[in-house]
Amino acid sequence: MPAVIGFVAALADACRFIHDPARRAEVTKAIVDLTGVSDEIARAILALYLDPDRGVVPKQAEIDLSGLAQVIAFMGEGGTIKPPLPSPESFVDLKYLRAAGVK
Repeated sequence: MPAVIGFVAALADACRFIHDPARRAEVTKAIVDLTGVSDEIARAILALYLDPDRGVVPKQAEIDLSGLAQVIAFMGEGGTIKPPLPSPESFVDLKYLRAAGVK
């Protein structure tokens, strides 16, 4: 359990780092270095991922259960999961997030 909590805490730190406006240039440079895209494209990607209406990158590794419910519904519609569809809570154990201090 300590390893999982440590991983979740590190993931939460990474999410907070990515969201920190003071780190924007550093994060943009990492995108450029890792993907080879231009600085302009990296900034556009980052803006898209950090758009609060999209919620692509969580603020601190939190799990959006309503978003997971939608994914399950899509999988049901596509026939990947057969009815009755499982609840999102059946895939998530929030105790590790809580233990890592993620709200």
